[in-house]
Amino acid sequence: MSLTRRTLTIFFLLCATLPSYGQSGGKTINELFSDIEVSKKIKLLADQCWEYRNSNPDSALLLGKQAIDLAVQHNVREEFPRLNGYVGVVYLHYLHDIKESTPYLHHAMEYSFEQKDSVQLAYAYNNLGDLYLLTGNTPLSLKYSKQSLELFEKLNHSAGKSYSYANMGLACRANKEFDLSIYYFELAKDAWRDLGDEYGVGSVLLEMARTYDAQGNYDVAMSYYQKSYNKTIGLTSVRYAAFCVDGMAGIYYYRNKYDKAFEYYDKALRLNKNRNYKYGQIDNYIGLALVYAQKNNKVDGEAALFKAQELAQALGLNVKILEVQQAYAKFYQILRDFTKALECYNRYYHQYDSIFSLQQFEIINEMQNGFTIQQTLSNTEQELENGKIKELYLLVILLLLLVIAVVFYWQYQSHKKLNRQLSEINRTKDKLFSVISHDLKNPFNSLIGFSELLKEEVERGDLDNIKRFSGYLNQASHEGMKLLTSLLDWSRSQSGKITFSPSALKLEDVYSDLNEFFEQERHRYGITIDFITLVKEEIIIDPDIIRTVLMNLISNAIKYTNENGVIHVEASKLNDVIQIRVRDNGTGMSNEVLSNLFNEEEQMISTPGLRNEQGTGLGLSICAELIRIHNGKIRVESELGKGSLFEIEIPFITEKEEK
Repeated sequence: MSLTRRTLTIFFLLCATLPSYGQSGGKTINELFSDIEVSKKIKLLADQCWEYRNSNPDSALLLGKQAIDLAVQHNVREEFPRLNGYVGVVYLHYLHDIKESTPYLHHAMEYSFEQKDSVQLAYAYNNLGDLYLLTGNTPLSLKYSKQSLELFEKLNHSAGKSYSYANMGLACRANKEFDLSIYYFELAKDAWRDLGDEYGVGSVLLEMARTYDAQGNYDVAMSYYQKSYNKTIGLTSVRYAAFCVDGMAGIYYYRNKYDKAFEYYDKALRLNKNRNYKYGQIDNYIGLALVYAQKNNKVDGEAALFKAQELAQALGLNVKILEVQQAYAKFYQILRDFTKALECYNRYYHQYDSIFSLQQFEIINEMQNGFTIQQTLSNTEQELENGKIKELYLLVILLLLLVIAVVFYWQYQSHKKLNRQLSEINRTKDKLFSVISHDLKNPFNSLIGFSELLKEEVERGDLDNIKRFSGYLNQASHEGMKLLTSLLDWSRSQSGKITFSPSALKLEDVYSDLNEFFEQERHRYGITIDFITLVKEEIIIDPDIIRTVLMNLISNAIKYTNENGVIHVEASKLNDVIQIRVRDNGTGMSNEVLSNLFNEEEQMISTPGLRNEQGTGLGLSICAELIRIHNGKIRVESELGKGSLFEIEIPFITEKEEK
């Protein structure tokens, strides 16, 4: 393409972007896509990476790498230390991929030197301390943790000191310096508490519990495990809660309470599997294997150890590989198979020697890296000085191309967001009008009609008809109230105003309220409602959510159950959930109706009941949303002519566990 054609192409592209100027708040193109805007985007990606590291580490990793690519593309070098540190931490702590994390953490340290960024350098030291602690290299871990703490204390950086105190505690515990370890953990706990970070406090309480556990002070350890569990069980990431449960299982094991130990190891394993947290699963499988050994169950114990070995080798963690080898030896020793136990101990010591040699290599390699970093920094500064003019020209060209691309992208995203919002508003409006026009008017028509008839009968003095029409008016009023309540619940769920407010309550109290609420309808239609609960203790639930859900389900069951029918409402405990079933012997549903039962788009118009009862068509979609807010599940089984079964599951938490 000739220079003239290129110039014309750029000109027409710039002309095409002019309409978007009026929608950009009056900014010029240069203002809109300046270095400040690029830096804001990089900062946003970095913040999102750090925010999602617990709940969704894969997404966090993707966001962090996008931020690095953008920073490299625009040469925003001041962000290099932080971005590489974030990605390295996600790999290290949340994906446990040491091989992938190592270069990022070293790059973070190199770029911190280059940018003379003391805060990020201190974080880089701290993260390298974590890295070598996980690989079992305590000397290097202690070295970097001390460097991190010294730098953070010099900077008086509160959050940084919290991390460094915790790392020093971990390194001291690895060296069997338990009193010093507790000292640093106390400092870390106080620092996190001053910052108002309960997540940080919970993580340090866990490490204090582990330290007392390692000392054999089981009563104190159990107390700290419980405190940490109470602070971390309700958080997005359950890994600390799972660690606490595993620690408590270990104490039960050492006290020869093997059934209780098995229960807690299994609970910790389920928590870790739920979040695919493989690092935590290793300890759970080891614990289960040793319990199996105590119960003389060799087959299941070997299977558990094999799974632990697979996970440790997949993660490439030397410390965990050694722990599994040592667990094999203990396992066979408990079973009194001393030949195999001796073989396992020999393999353990052989592997330990190999890892010790690797640690010595790492120490020498780190010394060489320190020299290489300093030499590279000197060369980099010279290259940057010589390349300033060249970079300026390249930056102008890059900014011009970036302007064209980002204008179109920004315009596309703005229109897409606006269309999505308009579509949602229209959908909600149409649904609201549909409910009002189709369903809500029926009970009011009934009220008007029967009130006119009642007025005539009063004038005539016909008491039988007056009584009959009064009953109809009462029924229509109740139906209208139910419809309005459903519509109000739906409106609140759409606007996000329903919040989860749990409290200690017995299910029997909820049943009592529901029994009283439906008393009139039961007598009117000759329907029996049996309320049964096998859960007698107080549990932590949101009473408003549970009542609303059960009211909707029972009301639906009444609508489609013939006279003399039976509705069963049963509650029972299943593992760590409460299961509540609402079963009727009514008309049932077809497969086509079942497939769209909880879909708001398909529930615009409700099906009248057997006695022509009306509804908004939103009741079941409201139930599904409320159960989601309660962290539960809902499912349904039904067959035409044989009735329906609605089953909800909510987490089983007692008042004691909540505390």
